[in-house]
Amino acid sequence: MRPQPAGTHLVPAESLAETERTLAATPGVRGEPTDAERSRTLISSVTTASLATIGEGGFPFGSLVSHGVDGLGRPLLLLSDLAEHTRNLGGDQRASLMAVETGAGDPLALARVTVLGVVEELRGDERAAALPTYRAAQPGAFYAEFADFRLYRLEVSSVRYVGGFGRMSWVTAAEYTAAEPDPLHPHAARIIEHMNDDHADALVLFCKILADRPGTTRARMVGVDRYGFAVLAADGQDADEVAVRLRFDAPTDTADAVRKAMIDLLGRARAAG
Repeated sequence: MRPQPAGTHLVPAESLAETERTLAATPGVRGEPTDAERSRTLISSVTTASLATIGEGGFPFGSLVSHGVDGLGRPLLLLSDLAEHTRNLGGDQRASLMAVETGAGDPLALARVTVLGVVEELRGDERAAALPTYRAAQPGAFYAEFADFRLYRLEVSSVRYVGGFGRMSWVTAAEYTAAEPDPLHPHAARIIEHMNDDHADALVLFCKILADRPGTTRARMVGVDRYGFAVLAADGQDADEVAVRLRFDAPTDTADAVRKAMIDLLGRARAAG
């Protein structure tokens, strides 16, 4: 295995895995979200997931469910008494919920998160407090008040995050609970479209000056979060695109903060160029 870059350094092959684990677990080292933050963002940004319960004969049983997520990242499930997964949970409360990023291309290149734990029914005041959160995520759930539907919550014990090819880690329940979803996620698509349509020249300049890629001739933004943004850059019309990560000076929690951060970066790049 050849040495590969981890962060901004060239790491020997024998040290790469440990270096990547350290960087992934340390907020702010690369100006990227931690895997705990990525997990919280992903499971909060989709509204359907795969629920795995322990079925007849001890075999895993997978089913499609709709979910919401409470303020601590715990999945909320509205399940019918008639469903097979509900009967399974009556015999064994252990379960996992896998949420998958939406997108085109190879499904295995998409991020996914699996949350493991024990599923418990919410009753009385707990149900009344959690139901609006579920209904906000599932506004079409007209059956929420049906007598045979009950509200459940998955109490998280551990989390597995896979960020496509080559990025994966276990996240502890404490790390997951302490993290929060990326506040920019609801605005990311609009920011990316705006930058690519109206400021492609700035993206090229960022790569040339701030990412030390003076040969860059084209660049397109493919991701943005509170810590920074990712672009695919190329040094010629027919050259392969290379992923480049650029950081904001400080976390940006609103679309307006991103706009100001981009202006600051542009000023710095122009001054240095």
